[in-house]
Amino acid sequence: MSLQIIWQTVADGVKTQLTVPLLEAELTITLLGDVIVDASWVIPDSRPSLTDTELAVQLKRYLLDPDRNRLQVSLLKQGSAYSQRVWQALLEIPLGQKMSYSALANKLGSGPRAVAQACRNNPYAGIIPCHRVVSKSGPGGFMGQSRGAMVDLKIQLLEYESEIVMNRP
Repeated sequence: MSLQIIWQTVADGVKTQLTVPLLEAELTITLLGDVIVDASWVIPDSRPSLTDTELAVQLKRYLLDPDRNRLQVSLLKQGSAYSQRVWQALLEIPLGQKMSYSALANKLGSGPRAVAQACRNNPYAGIIPCHRVVSKSGPGGFMGQSRGAMVDLKIQLLEYESEIVMNRP
């Protein structure tokens, strides 16, 4: 697995924010010290340039080529125990693959609506790949939206990851 999460129970230090552009969106990361406390996709009106920090560079490299670039980040532990189980399961869905809400629910011994709610509440949508969970009848929602720009981004992310997998040597 090329993404390793180190869950932290506390985060302190200076609050900073960095932005990593990818496709038609930006991954906005909020940190307290060196611990990520939020990671969200944003559809910008205009794209600022990539913040030149070590984390931003690592994130950009990982997002552009997750097969060749390992990423280890510290995230603030948030959410219910159930949500954390769902988020951990999301990390196990391979790059370029999708899983239905129902299939993930069966794997976890729960219901698809509970899985969907945990995905909706994922504060790290830019890192923990909730976009890989889809409805049986279409893409499903993304970051709290059931249609519009975020769902379009979900589709773009799935296509982007599929291309990476198809172009593997």
